[in-house]
Amino acid sequence: MKYGDLIHFDPIESVVQLRDADKASAARHFVSTYVISEEMAERLTQLIFPQMQCEQPIDNKGILIVGNYGTGKSHLMSVVSSLAEDASLLTALTHPGVADSAKQIAGRFKVLRTEIGATTKSLRDILIDKLEENLEKLGVAYVFPEANTITNHK
Repeated sequence: MKYGDLIHFDPIESVVQLRDADKASAARHFVSTYVISEEMAERLTQLIFPQMQCEQPIDNKGILIVGNYGTGKSHLMSVVSSLAEDASLLTALTHPGVADSAKQIAGRFKVLRTEIGATTKSLRDILIDKLEENLEKLGVAYVFPEANTITNHK
């Protein structure tokens, strides 16, 4: 008997590009191929999804994903953002507990995926430019105030 007879896996062909999740077929692929360990299931159900939900008032915080190259950060963010945008992807999750917990955020968000390369432009200006551009695509005309006219970014 060979190992190949016992274990089947899809080889990793490339690095996950977060913006590829803008396409429905890629988003479904990312969700269905994401391997969810028990530790990751706990982080998703106890930390990430509760911080993203909007139904119960809590002191929501931002989430920073940190890891070395090739550790799955983009795949994780593709999965979370895809679920947040499209509730039909719940059925593609491989972990039933995570799928149940993800219902609290599934399909409740408009998602803007972007990448920031090397630049001297401020993070605020980068994000505001992307937000205004994408709001316009949604038919929402909005211009954020200039940085020098506001006293608090909170």
